[in-house]
Amino acid sequence: MQLYAMLDALGVRGVPDAEQLRALRPFLGDSLANALASADAARTTAAQRAPDEKPPFVDGDPFSSLFEGRTDARPDTVISHADTAFVVMAFSNATQRPAVNWKDTVVVTRAQGRFVVADIRYGTAWEFGFTGRLLNVLHSEP
Repeated sequence: MQLYAMLDALGVRGVPDAEQLRALRPFLGDSLANALASADAARTTAAQRAPDEKPPFVDGDPFSSLFEGRTDARPDTVISHADTAFVVMAFSNATQRPAVNWKDTVVVTRAQGRFVVADIRYGTAWEFGFTGRLLNVLHSEP
């Protein structure tokens, strides 16, 4: 999936900054792009208010349920329903010992004649990972 290739090419860690988000924008639906921009703004504001504390959204890979992120991503299954597709992604992280494998679901919708990522549904419930949905994670911090 092109989104993950672009995330890797940009070196995104945490939520993308404004420059990275501009590059990712063609792959994202409006709600997700706006939520990512708000999360980036919250990160910037928190860093300015408390420079000695770690701001939200600076670490982790919110585009997958494993906090440490993925070393491999490939589409596994696609389920289409009208203008929405649910792309089950098979992920792995070979840097973990033992290697970790999991699946998350990328929600893809049609917007202005093209397909964009609207949300990500995390498929695991690890203690130090992301659970639920990406949109909910982005709205969870102040």
